[in-house]
Amino acid sequence: MKDLRKSIDEVDRAVVRLLAKRFALALRLAPLKRRVRAPKRERSVLAHVARCACEHGIDAAVIRSVYRKVITESRAYQRRYGANTL
Repeated sequence: MKDLRKSIDEVDRAVVRLLAKRFALALRLAPLKRRVRAPKRERSVLAHVARCACEHGIDAAVIRSVYRKVITESRAYQRRYGANTL
């Protein structure tokens, strides 16, 4: 049990590291966008991650829900830290 929890902790660290990278990329993208919101792109991302989820045997609805939150927080991050560029 301890080893499994340690492995989960390692995965969580990797997820956070990847989310930090995603947020940094979103912030770099902010000056190139006219608006923070891009509904067409958001739909594309959700469809992409849903396909990825299915490939890995994960419920696509769960992953779409997680990514809706990621997208919402990415927009907030862009507004907060890239406000002078939007």
